[in-house]
Order: sequence, then structure tokens, then C-alpha cells
Amino acid sequence: MSVLEMQLAAIKEITKLEDENALREVLEHLAKISSKEEQKPLNLSQHYNKVKEQYGNVLQKLAQ
Repeated sequence: MSVLEMQLAAIKEITKLEDENALREVLEHLAKISSKEEQKPLNLSQHYNKVKEQYGNVLQKLAQ
């Protein structure tokens, strides 16, 4: 799924929400993600060993 497709899917799901608290939570989460992205890039390599321990078999199957 491309980024554009994911954006459209997210918008579609958000438009279904009618609960004000849920929408507020989504907006707060998006603002939090946006501010983190502006501050520094994600460094996922620091989590590699932990992910490898937990999901090593799954990652190996995906690689095949």
C-alpha cells in the first residue's frame, strides 16, 4: 500500500468517527507525531536487537 493510499484510508476511517473524544485523541496523536518528526528523524536501528529477539522467526519468514 502506497503512502497516498494509506493517507486516503486514514482519512476515510477518521470521517467515520463521530465521538468527539476519539477525534480529539486522534488529533492530539497526529500533532504529537508531527512535532516529533520535525524535531529529529527516527532512529529505529537502536531497537533492532529487541525486535530481532521477539520477532526473529517472523522476520526470517518475511525475508524469504
